[in-house]
Amino acid sequence: MKASNFIPVCAALLLAAGCHARREPSAPPAPLPAPDTVPDIRVSRHIEAGRLALRRGRPASAVRDFHRCLVIEPGNADCLDGKGRAHAALRQWEDAVLSWEELAAAVPGDEDLAARLAAARRSWEAHQRRRARVARRFPIGSVSSPEDAPVRLRLAARFQRYSTSTFSAADVYDADIDSPKSVVISTDGSTAYVNSLEGRRTVVYGVSPPGKRGVIRHEFGARHAGLFDPGPPWFGYSFSGDLPPAGPNVFSGKPVEGALSHGGRYLWIPYYRRDFDLDGTQPSAVAVVDTAEGAIARVLPAGPIAKNVAASPDGKYLAVAHWGDNSVGFIDISSSSPAGFTQAGLAVLGSTAPPAGSAGMDRDRECGLCVRGLAWTTDSRTLFAGCMGGAGGVAVIDAAGPGGPALTGRVRMGGKPRDLAVSPDGKWLYAASSAAGAVIRAEVSAVVAAAGNGAVVEHFSAPLGGAPRSMRFSPDGKFLFVALNADSQVAAVDAEEMRVVARVGADSFPVGMDITPDGRSLWVTSQGIDSAGGNSVEIFEITRREPRTIAYPVPPPP
Repeated sequence: MKASNFIPVCAALLLAAGCHARREPSAPPAPLPAPDTVPDIRVSRHIEAGRLALRRGRPASAVRDFHRCLVIEPGNADCLDGKGRAHAALRQWEDAVLSWEELAAAVPGDEDLAARLAAARRSWEAHQRRRARVARRFPIGSVSSPEDAPVRLRLAARFQRYSTSTFSAADVYDADIDSPKSVVISTDGSTAYVNSLEGRRTVVYGVSPPGKRGVIRHEFGARHAGLFDPGPPWFGYSFSGDLPPAGPNVFSGKPVEGALSHGGRYLWIPYYRRDFDLDGTQPSAVAVVDTAEGAIARVLPAGPIAKNVAASPDGKYLAVAHWGDNSVGFIDISSSSPAGFTQAGLAVLGSTAPPAGSAGMDRDRECGLCVRGLAWTTDSRTLFAGCMGGAGGVAVIDAAGPGGPALTGRVRMGGKPRDLAVSPDGKWLYAASSAAGAVIRAEVSAVVAAAGNGAVVEHFSAPLGGAPRSMRFSPDGKFLFVALNADSQVAAVDAEEMRVVARVGADSFPVGMDITPDGRSLWVTSQGIDSAGGNSVEIFEITRREPRTIAYPVPPPP
């Protein structure tokens, strides 16, 4: 090769492959400046307040302070440790374990933490063994007594989360059953909706034959923003400053009771509270489930600790019982679509709660009147609300007045009612009182009148014992079925004679129930207490018997 040709060729090779020529490395790019992070001053304040509460022997207050800290700054080591210590002081071992396990994952070499966690786990295991001893289970096929009662209940099937080894194909293990609070059966009797409180989900079952169809989860993230109203909370409530960084509508909700509207098209499910709201002082919410789609169509605002809902028979109102604020919220549901549902007023039954976020306030325990049971008159003009706390009694709300629903007065019927029911003929109001261990009955017209003039209402009582919870009428109104929480039983009451005619065993701590429209099947939720017992949904077959005819001898003529 000629020398004159070498330089251009090498130059070309240098361009293509470098021709073994050495390149100087380019200088690395300058690092981007770190963003300025400003610590949230609320975090340090909550840590200081929590530690002070522990020193002063107030662990419950410390739990709230450390919880608020973790809402603002999830994973904060000081708050996780403080929350674990506060729960341990309260002997809430499961919660202590959960807090310290999360902290141990971040600081695995902390020997003191490891020792505390091991001790908490031992205490939690011992607590679980003690609780297991109070659990009661009944085999499939168990029947009510006495045998010759006019109504008979037989345990025909069950969904439960306590045993994967069962002796009957009708006894089905379901991991989605976690503290089942209530059950609602569709208007056509084909579907049962079970609210699994701690599972944050509603489990959907077919009724005949019983079988699982799906799950509706009550967990909301940024992608669910379209389900919520963009405006402020309804009924004059407002959120306090202790909110998670993502805002109040990123949460998981614990479903409590349920009610159907629009001929069964929509299922309403109130949330006990949003998971970040440990004190129950923040506004809660109620989900609207489109039963045709099997999905949540809208989430509407509610007051603190929304526990119960009831739709008026005329389809105008949906009432929401605010356990944490001595009030009942009303939603106008006259529209055919959830998009048209609007707030319609608030009936205040007693003194309202202190400002949201008040120091030391726990609205679950300090609930005032503790409003829970709801029942409409058949003409939709009056709503009854049961008050489990304070002076108790039944609040009477006029829903037909020109100014919207308003409190007429409160009537004492004996005991502090938890659940209410109006007989199918509209004549009688029934109240289940856990405190009195009885079902109490009074005439609807007398209760309405007494609320207006302060008169004492005449009432009748059927002693049941066992801390009655929910109750449901047979479709003809002849019998009233009642969950006896403390006795692990379901009682059948002759609604006219006000006496118990039959009893059947139910898994530990039954609390909720509903009956199929044909009156042949009663679904019962056994929730359990402090994770003891329960965790089952029982299906009882109901059969009716004609009362025996007793032949009396005809006396001889005189």
